[in-house]
Amino acid sequence: MNILLNIVDNPYFQNISSGIVGGLIVLAFQQFSDRRTKNRERIENSIVGKKSLKILSQDFLYQYEPGKITIAKLIEDFGQPQRKYFDNEHNNYIFEFRNAKLEVISRPKDESVIALTVFSRLDEKYPINCRLSFEEEDQILGEAKISDSIISNSVHFESYHTNLGYETIIGCYNSYRQTKHLRYYYQISGKFDTIEQAKNEIIVQVCVTEDSDIYSLFSYYDTFYN
Repeated sequence: MNILLNIVDNPYFQNISSGIVGGLIVLAFQQFSDRRTKNRERIENSIVGKKSLKILSQDFLYQYEPGKITIAKLIEDFGQPQRKYFDNEHNNYIFEFRNAKLEVISRPKDESVIALTVFSRLDEKYPINCRLSFEEEDQILGEAKISDSIISNSVHFESYHTNLGYETIIGCYNSYRQTKHLRYYYQISGKFDTIEQAKNEIIVQVCVTEDSDIYSLFSYYDTFYN
């Protein structure tokens, strides 16, 4: 017993014990830090701007603007699209994410992007902001509604019949100087005789284009709900 007490009281033994305990603490902290780093990298690698994409970033429609980017840049950021098809006038690319679908229309000659269309389910964890005018606060797709600003700046209003009922498209411009060259097309569900009747209707998807004659919207059969 005395021998054991002498060993415990020995400064050399105490130094070794302190070193072992300290090493274990450092190792545990390092492992915790490594796990946090890997989790952070996993999340970062799943959003726009990374190779292995799974999630479209919330501010995508504000970060990427038609006329200022090329399809090559989008493929570099997103990876290859799931679908693509071409004609003599336009190239179309479909990208699929966990929280959204994206269609890109570009020019064949210089590959510049003309239009971007985003459809997104209402995802509380990974929402996507609907592109609205700068006088309005950010709202996410699935909650954003047709507003007075959209109605007053409208340049296009059309209700049309589909196999699953009526849908309506409202196109408008933005008077904000930096983006007044862009046009916004919003799709809502239902038939309306006047654009005023569409106020407060939920926006299902949005297309941002630099050419008012070139825009695209996903059909019901191309959405998550088919």
